[in-house]
Amino acid sequence: MAAGRPTKYRKEYCQLALEVMGDEGKSITQFARDLRVNKSTIYKWAEEHQEFSNALDQAREWSQAHWEDKLEKMMYSKEVNAPLVKLYFANRFRWHDKPEADDSESKAQPLNITFEVREPVKDVKTTNAKPK
Repeated sequence: MAAGRPTKYRKEYCQLALEVMGDEGKSITQFARDLRVNKSTIYKWAEEHQEFSNALDQAREWSQAHWEDKLEKMMYSKEVNAPLVKLYFANRFRWHDKPEADDSESKAQPLNITFEVREPVKDVKTTNAKPK
């Protein structure tokens, strides 16, 4: 018999993840709270139980779809706080403004610039004059 406390994990949590996260749009943190466990416990269960890991992956995708549906419905509403919505999606679903670059395209290379001084500067005068 293994030492330590018995796991609280149950196979029913796979379906529950789909319902809580996927259908209701809740986060893993909220799901963990509902189960009365730490978020790290959810991740540990996902490492130990492939079916739970698969359910969490699907639930995350469904959660994003849930919020995308809501965003479509409220997109043209004047009551929407657009910066807050953008921040929420950026943090929750890793959205960003920049288009993703195709890996097959060449990647940006550093730009090296070389300056050649042809004549040394002899006198530099500075003034506090205001521009006209």
